[in-house]
Amino acid sequence: MNSNKFKSIHMSHALLLITIKNYTDNMHLRALIFTCLCVYCGSLFAEDPQWRQCGKQPSKYKTTTSPSSPDFVTDDSHRVHLFRLDQDVHADRVQYSEKEKKAVATGNVLLRDPDLDITSERVDYWTEDETAKAENARYWYHPSHASGTADKAERISQDVVKLENATYSSCDFEDRDWELKASKATLDRQKSVGSARNVIAKFKGVPFFYTPWMSFPLNDDRKTGFLAPVFGRSSNSGIDVETPFYWNIAPHHDALFTPRYLSKRGVQLGGKGRYLNNNNYGELNLQYLDDKDFNDDRYLVTFKHKHFFNNHFSADLLYSKASDDNYFEDLGDSIGFSSTQSLERRGDLHYSANHLSGSWSSLVRLQQYQIVNSSSSSINDPYKILPQIDLRNSFTNLPAGLKFSSYNQWITFDHDDRIDGNRLHLSTEISRPWTTPGYFFTPSMRLMHTSYNLSSSDNHNDPTRTLPSFSLDGGLIFERDAFKSNRRQTLEPRLYYLYTPERDQSDIPLFDSGEHEFSFAQLFRNDRFVGNDRVADANQLTAALTTRYIKQNTGKELFRASLGQIFYFEDREVTLINPEDADDSVSDLAGELQININDRWEAITSALWDPQEEELNRTSAHLQYRSTNNFIFDIGHRFRRKDFSQSDISFIYPVSEQWRAVGRWNYDLKNKRNLDLLGGLEYDTCCWKLSFVARRFPNDLEGGYNNSMEVQLTLKGLTSLGSPLTEQLQQNIKGYEDRNTFKY
Repeated sequence: MNSNKFKSIHMSHALLLITIKNYTDNMHLRALIFTCLCVYCGSLFAEDPQWRQCGKQPSKYKTTTSPSSPDFVTDDSHRVHLFRLDQDVHADRVQYSEKEKKAVATGNVLLRDPDLDITSERVDYWTEDETAKAENARYWYHPSHASGTADKAERISQDVVKLENATYSSCDFEDRDWELKASKATLDRQKSVGSARNVIAKFKGVPFFYTPWMSFPLNDDRKTGFLAPVFGRSSNSGIDVETPFYWNIAPHHDALFTPRYLSKRGVQLGGKGRYLNNNNYGELNLQYLDDKDFNDDRYLVTFKHKHFFNNHFSADLLYSKASDDNYFEDLGDSIGFSSTQSLERRGDLHYSANHLSGSWSSLVRLQQYQIVNSSSSSINDPYKILPQIDLRNSFTNLPAGLKFSSYNQWITFDHDDRIDGNRLHLSTEISRPWTTPGYFFTPSMRLMHTSYNLSSSDNHNDPTRTLPSFSLDGGLIFERDAFKSNRRQTLEPRLYYLYTPERDQSDIPLFDSGEHEFSFAQLFRNDRFVGNDRVADANQLTAALTTRYIKQNTGKELFRASLGQIFYFEDREVTLINPEDADDSVSDLAGELQININDRWEAITSALWDPQEEELNRTSAHLQYRSTNNFIFDIGHRFRRKDFSQSDISFIYPVSEQWRAVGRWNYDLKNKRNLDLLGGLEYDTCCWKLSFVARRFPNDLEGGYNNSMEVQLTLKGLTSLGSPLTEQLQQNIKGYEDRNTFKY
């Protein structure tokens, strides 16, 4: 709505100020924007660069008068300007009748506030009951770039407004590519609900949607109704059309129903229910399909629940089940979804509190999995956990600066085809840190005890293991000003010594243990294994050096480089398998590099160099360039010797102000196959955007591919029709945003 200019005639100055004060306080025409805006939109969009392609709207008007009282001035053209707070009203003429308690503003009426401009030829306002009427109104709402018209806007009470022949669009007035029109609309701001009749949506002048009646929220509250349909096509399922329906059951309960038509498979019924109560929340997902291609019923169930009993006790529940092993391969929409190997079922009970000046926490867990990979042997299935009990505590304020912590676990493992049993693991650690701005030094000592009660043991002796461990961790931090004191450089040498004696653990089964992937962070771990079935022997020293460049006024890290290596004083005897490097005197040389010199370039890389073989064992590199006109190029490479070598290239190329190309190519260099191939075009205008993407990705581990073609039409400020491409592109192209169009 716009600022209004009034011309004062046949009334006293005081009466005019009173009239305008009441008028601007209630601002009945403000509801006009919400009327037209909410005919189809329940939420408003903040100001955004995506509107840069649009023409100029009426500029916002800033008043300079006192914020506590109205003011009255007349300009050279003899129009009346009335200001109060951040609102102002302009008109050629204003008439006020004391008898009728009515003010009439005519002649180029303009009403403004920081967000809203409204123009009209005539506004009638009754001061006693605060009702009003405007004719032939036109509005602009700046935050959402919304604009529209109404033949008549009538405020019948303080909170209820009625409109006739109202329109809404985020396009420029001169170029209405899409527009909504309603013959009648009613807004109840007290209930925050509106309704409209005979609603028509048009795109390029062609009607594509009609409803005789609809109801909508006037704020961000949820409301029951159909959402925009989703459609696409894939080689696995054919034409794919989904028509979501949202049910706002209560403020703390809602549901989404998603009937989905797959031309090659049939109709899939899906739904999601959510609840949020004072002490619990969760959601239930269901999918059911009578698959005519699979010749059987197929379903997927997922249930998540979180419950808070009080400030100390809480519980988690997760349950998932699929009807068959090929469900994700056939119906997956991404490589990650298609390659799902197992579904977790888990129940957790948590406890946390402070006792005896220390923090305590515990966990009770039940866990098992549904395996959905038919090619996997059952002997490789993960163990069931029935149950697991953890107890942790930590004391950080002990005398002499000492710190104490313990971790204790009892767990039962169950498996149909492998040895199972119980395991008890007790671990305590005591340390004494010294820390200053220039150095740190922390000696630590651990004592670990593990015992087993196995279901079948060849020697009838259940294994036990008790081990101490000792470490020293220290480093220095040097700083100096660099580059004319605009930057600060640090030099941070660090030494870490670890000693754990060797114990024969060959009679201990492997229930849940594995080996940490070696990296720069691994240089400072106190055990190279994860899980408690193995404790690594160690007599080693880590030497590492890190240097950083930091921007002094912001603290932003512009450059960081780290290099480190472990020196072994004894061979490693405890292993999961028999590695070739167990007797090496040094580890791989681990390095990391990160560069963020400016907003255009970003580089991150890490590498492991094998000094024995004099070759790289593993590398990871990522480089991104972002130009001032939003051209983005991203290239990465991942390599692990004997395992994989993959390249990943993605880009966003703005061809012009309206057109841009997007793409991604994830390639397996070792097996010479595409992992994800995506290419598309986007056409972006002031108020709508059209995206087209073709994609090819594996849907199984045996070389099968799924090919899809997807289209999305986005009416800015309203809704999106078609496939959810925005979310897909954000997941696949680093740096993709819905608004990074070409900038001059």
